[in-house]
Amino acid sequence: MKRNKITALTLAVIIAMLLFLNFLLGEKTKGEWEITQYGNPEENQRMFYTITDRKGHLVVIDGGWTENAEEVRSVITAKGGHVDAWILTHPHQDHIAAFMDIYDKPGRIKIDRIYAVDMPAVELCRENASWDEFGTYERFLQMEIPQLDYVHSGDEWKIGNLKFEVLSAYEDQVDQMSNDLLNDGSMMFRVTGESESMLFCADVGKSMSDYLVKEYGEELKSDYLQMGHHGNGGLKRDFYELVSPKIAFFDAPNWLFYDEAGHYTTPKNRKIMEKLGSEIKNYESAPNRIILK
Repeated sequence: MKRNKITALTLAVIIAMLLFLNFLLGEKTKGEWEITQYGNPEENQRMFYTITDRKGHLVVIDGGWTENAEEVRSVITAKGGHVDAWILTHPHQDHIAAFMDIYDKPGRIKIDRIYAVDMPAVELCRENASWDEFGTYERFLQMEIPQLDYVHSGDEWKIGNLKFEVLSAYEDQVDQMSNDLLNDGSMMFRVTGESESMLFCADVGKSMSDYLVKEYGEELKSDYLQMGHHGNGGLKRDFYELVSPKIAFFDAPNWLFYDEAGHYTTPKNRKIMEKLGSEIKNYESAPNRIILK
């Protein structure tokens, strides 16, 4: 009888220790999300991120060109094949063409919700920027997507404990400030965990900078930042000063990131972020990962 009592007591202690250890591990990983920036084997600029947690949630942001579709498909499949939300920042081919190919032939991939911007009519976009590419946008408008939600500035939603908030998306005021409607009408949004946040600027550019600084001011402060328009052009210095991130992500291959011919402003923006004390990430070190707490 005494031996049985000792065994039961020992077992109870072991169980208590395991429960306590599980609690500590749970506290350590509670609320943490992994955000990954992917490069581009084709050496073109694009935008492709995933956001995951330990509970199996998966958020995909854009994806890239048609030729990136199989890579994007492989990444999603490796992460379980279930996309809780796919965010499409704006309908340019270096952002959503891969999504459209996957959506047309999803295979075993399941997508719960798709968030996009309700952009102006193609005719208005073409009238403002005749140089732009509209084939991708026209194809997107022809797609039947029952899971699609159009978002607007001020919209919020949650996935798990991760908060999404839209700071900017196409509205009439964008047309008043810019001719580059598809880029400047991009979805600018922030994801916020329990104690950290990351701001995604998509391809929003300088025409929107003053408005956003006036509208949000110090509220733009974020721990991490995806640079506007791949770091080329993009937003103004005072905008980036207000964000003041620990890490700035440039969705740029080396020819754009290290441009020495003076065709692009990426090197200038890189120096701005370095002076602000931000660590710089681009495709050279991709895939680049952070843990958002």
